[in-house]
Amino acid sequence: MSPVLRAAWSIFAGLCLLVMVGAIGWHAASHTVQARIDLIPGARVTMHVFRLANDAPRLSISFKDSAALRPPTPYWPTRPELGEWRALEGNGSLRFENPGETVKLRVFSRSDAGVYEALPVSGRSEGLKHRDLVPSEDDGDPKRFRWPPLLPTKSIPAGQSALDILVLEVGDAIKGESVTVVVQPPLGFKSEFDGAIRWLWYFCFWPIYALTLGITGMMLAYITRKASASGR
Repeated sequence: MSPVLRAAWSIFAGLCLLVMVGAIGWHAASHTVQARIDLIPGARVTMHVFRLANDAPRLSISFKDSAALRPPTPYWPTRPELGEWRALEGNGSLRFENPGETVKLRVFSRSDAGVYEALPVSGRSEGLKHRDLVPSEDDGDPKRFRWPPLLPTKSIPAGQSALDILVLEVGDAIKGESVTVVVQPPLGFKSEFDGAIRWLWYFCFWPIYALTLGITGMMLAYITRKASASGR
């Protein structure tokens, strides 16, 4: 085998290793963890998460949508008790006319503990409505929230961690409802965080890289066989 082909195969092997490591890292950094919990004060659930680097807890809760009972429209919210994302912005905060029923959770991690409260509905998927959780600030105004929220950036350390989530306070209209607590990953197709593993975001396209490397490998194999045949 000629030096040029040896170099080409070495580069190819290095790129294959890089894509493999990047794809594994992307999968670990983009994995979402979910758990069911009843919104009853005192209810508790433990969620196990893995992080490649120190991270902040990005939490949300998902409620069942009643859109199946009546078609949702911008003027006819199906679940007004979950709040509406109509806010006035000012002085580093958002003030909502209808913030929704109160939901406060205490989150214990390996290195920190804090109280989080639910914002109004900020997203919808099929059959579900989602409310993000942000650190609670007792400012005497339940309609005002700090914006952007100040998340504890190293609350979840690198490695395997357990998040213990305890329900503290729930509004009467949703008390007892079974919801899904979601721990959002640091990386996603539409989101990324500014940290040590930010570069892994580019490996969300790893299938394209793998296909390109597969075609390149077949071409290299063809060229190598042809060179070996001509050298005999």
